[in-house]
Amino acid sequence: MIGGEQDPTAINHRDGKGVRASPHNDNTLEQTDLLQRRSSHRTRNGAVPMIDTALTKTRHSLGRARVGLAALVVVTGLITVPARATAQEPQVLVSTDWLADHAADPDLVLLHVGMSMRGMPEEYIAGARFIDYRDFADEGPTGLIVELTPVEKMVEALQGAGVSNDSRVVVYGSGSAHLPARIFMSLDYLGLGDRTSVLDGGIETWKAEGRALASEASPSARGSFTAHVRDDVLVTSDWIFEHLEDGSVTLIDARPENEYTGERSGEDQRPGHIPGAYNLFWGDLMVSDEEPVLRALDEVKARWAEAGADAEGIVVNYCYIGMRASYTYLISRHLGFDTRFYDGSWNEWGASESLPAVAGKSRR
Repeated sequence: MIGGEQDPTAINHRDGKGVRASPHNDNTLEQTDLLQRRSSHRTRNGAVPMIDTALTKTRHSLGRARVGLAALVVVTGLITVPARATAQEPQVLVSTDWLADHAADPDLVLLHVGMSMRGMPEEYIAGARFIDYRDFADEGPTGLIVELTPVEKMVEALQGAGVSNDSRVVVYGSGSAHLPARIFMSLDYLGLGDRTSVLDGGIETWKAEGRALASEASPSARGSFTAHVRDDVLVTSDWIFEHLEDGSVTLIDARPENEYTGERSGEDQRPGHIPGAYNLFWGDLMVSDEEPVLRALDEVKARWAEAGADAEGIVVNYCYIGMRASYTYLISRHLGFDTRFYDGSWNEWGASESLPAVAGKSRR
């Protein structure tokens, strides 16, 4: 059973029906990308390129964990959730308290993700290094607007920021929680996901707590990073089509409801969603724009249970161009699911008349 969602133009953060540009509404950023590229881009139906790897697949479902206390899990309903992380084993999301306690760790690399084309940040968490979102997401080889950049480009950006294979990476952003989430997904793809976390609440929460800031990024020595590309992070439109009737696959659509139903759609795009998709607007997972931290875990788990996600199954995340779905990917991983990312998203699927679509609130 596949889950659902939505995402194209500027919408109200809470209900997806207004036109307010919320600081945590990536719809505004997606629209900007579309407007900047609309005149020269046409989507084409093609598979997301995959890179073969000799590494053994790393599975992230905690149901597969087997070693001592590290295998301890908390099971609620259909959802297997990681046990509380120890100081040595931070979770996918880490708190400001955790970061403050570990800021001086010799292997810690703190990354502030932003878009240099919009201007450099005016403030950073003390000790943070800047990393540009555009080094990880740009026009793809098939003409899609936001796709993973070549591995070599991502590796160069990471090494320039001082990241090595033995680094403990913490990523945060300012104003849009999906930006650090997208970097997390990218590092997961490159094989560093188990050593990467995202700061829950970003710099907004850090500032609100009166913690140390800096006016400039911290300088860093060049890192030494070798990518170990995983083949179990990205999925293609072909893969999804082949699994439309697979009960072990849950598809989550991170767009607002009006995009999911087709009430609001992008230019030259079919309205609606992928059959079976569950609509889980990514912004609803956070407390508020002013307090951009994850809601209570029980509330979050309930949404994945409602979607039909199973601890032994696969959760696939998509949106319109692959920005907002980065956050549901992040939280799916935080909950311990075997998680995948459809980078082409509705931008690709909706442009292909050969692929089925559903309009309205019904999943199928």
